Formats: sequence, structure tokens, C-alpha cells
Amino acid sequence: MSNKHNQYKDTFTEIKKIVNEWDPMELLPSAPDDEYEYEIGRIVSLVSKVDSINSLADGISHIFTKAFSENFTKEKCLPVARKIWEQIK
Repeated sequence: MSNKHNQYKDTFTEIKKIVNEWDPMELLPSAPDDEYEYEIGRIVSLVSKVDSINSLADGISHIFTKAFSENFTKEKCLPVARKIWEQIK
């Protein structure tokens, strides 16, 4: 496996742990462990493109609002964005 693939996998695993703990739709533990994997993949891509926690929170809010047709405000996503930022950056 390439180093980039390993890095992606490690980042994905870290973000998955944080998002699953957050469980924004309160689906876990009754939902499958991969419930948020699509959104997590989008967050992994987003992390390399943003330059601040606020930008990350804004992106996470867009990802989850679109995925679940709920209003995920930037403010609601800020705590999880901060955790991801501190873990990944």
C-alpha cells in the first residue's frame, strides 16, 4: 500500500471515531458501524482543503445538512470540527 493510502486510512479512522462519538443523528449504536462513512469520506477530503476550524465547521455543516436534510448550523458543528482539527492538523 502506498503511503498516501495509509495516511488516508489513518485520517479516515480518526475522523470516523470522532464523528461516531458525536453521532449527530443519534443513530448509533442501533445503526451499522458504517452509518456515517459517506460523510466521513467527504470530511477527510475537506480537511486537506481548509485552513481553519471555522472553515472546517462550515464544510461539515454543509455535508451533514445535505446528507440528512436537517439544519446543521456551523455553530452546531464547531465542537466536532475543533476535535477533528486538533486530532488531524
